[in-house]
Amino acid sequence: MSQTPPIGSIVPLDGAAPELSYPGLSPQLLARVKQLWSAARLDFDSHWRVGLRPLPGFRAVPRVETAANSTDVDLVFLFDQCVIWVRAFHEAATLGKARQTSGLSDSQWHGLSALSARLIEQLAALRLLALTDLPMPAMQIARSITEDVDMTLVLLIRPKLAQRFAECRTVDEASDFWRRHIAGGRAFRSISERLYSVGIDHSADTDYAKWRKSVLTTLGAAVHSNALKTSVTTRQHGDSLLSGDSLHFAAFRIHELCAFAQLIEPDLIDVLTAAYQTDDTAKPAASTLGALAGPLSGILIHQIPSLSAPPAASQQAVKPH
Repeated sequence: MSQTPPIGSIVPLDGAAPELSYPGLSPQLLARVKQLWSAARLDFDSHWRVGLRPLPGFRAVPRVETAANSTDVDLVFLFDQCVIWVRAFHEAATLGKARQTSGLSDSQWHGLSALSARLIEQLAALRLLALTDLPMPAMQIARSITEDVDMTLVLLIRPKLAQRFAECRTVDEASDFWRRHIAGGRAFRSISERLYSVGIDHSADTDYAKWRKSVLTTLGAAVHSNALKTSVTTRQHGDSLLSGDSLHFAAFRIHELCAFAQLIEPDLIDVLTAAYQTDDTAKPAASTLGALAGPLSGILIHQIPSLSAPPAASQQAVKPH
């Protein structure tokens, strides 16, 4: 009998503690994360229920009795906080767009709102694919996620490019924009140049750039496949997450987005916070996540060391040297 239950069969009641959705979670990680949330004066449980529980296709992590350690469950737990932050990011960006908040142009607000909405869908799909052991489509989505993270940062540092993106009205125009300005590492080169000005070297000959290239090459193989592999991937031993590296890389890129966005001008976190901070009469009653965009980004940055290496059991990507 498969150790992975049908979709939706392990979904805790809405009022249950979030940790029940992560059987086998490291108690030390849970305590550290809750401490970080508490230090930021945030209640983890209530925001988890609002920010993650309603996610399309949500399911708890299946319990695997034969797992050697908590690595896979810990990874999903860290990934899920990225999902909550992107949802907060989207809500704040949408408010900024509606109110034409200063700090960004209308085109930049438009782009951030659109890209964050797309990221939410991709993260939700990646989560579901990872928990149902479908590694190839998970790799394809992880590749799209990293491109959208790069594009988000580029729209911040290049307002004229954001204007061109906002002017795309057809599929052909959008494809041409992507090919000219984003694909082939073009967006990342622009980001690297801006980060270099603040003392961070991610040029092509660095270990980071080589690792990133190796991961993207592996993820790209899922998109541009050949006829050499004809067998269907099966769960190897029922004790590891086959899509662990896809989850790891996607979570790592969201953490990087939080960190890099505070090193370039304009500071994304500052403008998202400004978009949300307004008088209570102007704030929509259903608006509950936008206020998390600032403080939760800091929590994610503090968790980067927990993502210092991809899961050892998975073989999809190459570790940085």
